[in-house]
Amino acid sequence: MQPVMTVSANNKFINFFVGTPKYNDDKDYSDYAFYTAPLNMFFLACVMIHGAYLIIFSTLRIYLMLMMDGICLLLYATFVILLKYFKGSWLPCTLVSAFVLFVHQICAVTLFGLSSGFQYLLIPLMFLSVFIRKKGKIFDFLRKIIIILASVTFIFLSVYYNDYSPHYRIPYLYETALLIMNCIVSFIVTAVFTGRVVHSLDTKRSQLDTSVTQKDTKIENMQNQIIISFANIIEARDGSTGKHVKRTSEYVEALVKELHAEGQFSDILDEKYMHDVMLSAPLHDIGKITIPDAILTKAGRLTQKEFDIIKSHTINGKRIIEEAMSDIENENFLKVAKSVALYHHECWDGSGYPYGIKGDEIPLCARIMTIADYFDALVAKRAYKAALPTSVVFDNIKEQRSKKFDPIVTDAFLKIRDQIDEIAKANAD
Repeated sequence: MQPVMTVSANNKFINFFVGTPKYNDDKDYSDYAFYTAPLNMFFLACVMIHGAYLIIFSTLRIYLMLMMDGICLLLYATFVILLKYFKGSWLPCTLVSAFVLFVHQICAVTLFGLSSGFQYLLIPLMFLSVFIRKKGKIFDFLRKIIIILASVTFIFLSVYYNDYSPHYRIPYLYETALLIMNCIVSFIVTAVFTGRVVHSLDTKRSQLDTSVTQKDTKIENMQNQIIISFANIIEARDGSTGKHVKRTSEYVEALVKELHAEGQFSDILDEKYMHDVMLSAPLHDIGKITIPDAILTKAGRLTQKEFDIIKSHTINGKRIIEEAMSDIENENFLKVAKSVALYHHECWDGSGYPYGIKGDEIPLCARIMTIADYFDALVAKRAYKAALPTSVVFDNIKEQRSKKFDPIVTDAFLKIRDQIDEIAKANAD
């Protein structure tokens, strides 16, 4: 039992000095939490260093330095305790540390007779390297190079380019060794502290990036679900089920991926455009919400006037998207969604509606949506028509190549015929 107690005591002792304060988990304190652990480590290192200095100054009988170093040691030991147990103490500790560094400067001048010079500008340069915010090996290497070069340059200038007129006459060997040791140890502590802060900052940034990405994904998924639910409600008005939205969306996804794999429309069909087209697919018939039920669900043949009203769902769909989604910041998505709603009944040969445009005048997203919507409209059963076999519909689409449909899009659609067939069967009404 005794060894276990010893290990536990050792762990507590180590954790007291190097462990992260518990209040770092406080949500209100999270903005500063990354700073306390490196600062605590810095103060702890200073305690050990100044403890060594006390022994050295006692041996050399430099009593003024012994007294000043004792004050520094007491301050740093106090800082360790403050940071460990008092939330927010990092700010006064940091400010008083600036004063202690000033005391160090007085000590250096008193002991070595060093005059303040250019080399002291290298100290803030090391700390400024913390604010190189970019990630990656190049920027990490740059931070390390700044710290190393600043350290070596400071030591070199301090040792070889200073006039020595110390107040205390100590052997040259002791004096030079103490000066070099002071410079090296000080910069090691500073470099480690800087590195720890950089590491803590990078960790904090990574956590924030991950959190933002997760929230963005959650919001996007929620937005997509709302769009699909809204589209399902609208489709249900003309006797369709939610399977129509699901099927057409999957047809579109399969088709854009095939076109992308073939390298077709490479100047347009990038990952972002593909995502926007797939997200817009459920909204293609959103304008049907403006069509009266008597016309939308009519079992018999429509009159010309009724058909003209049906055709207006394309223009109305674009208008609804403009009005209902005006606050969405993704302008590219809105552009694609409006094009899908407005032009998905246009035909390659100009025989479609609402404007009768043809060929490349029709946006690519609409040309993709046209063939997916047409296929599903024929293979699905409606109150006013029976379902057609997929083989018949594929033959029909082949005949409409370069007439109703873009020939390149048609070829890609027919190439993935088996995949389209599987989607139709898996999501049958």
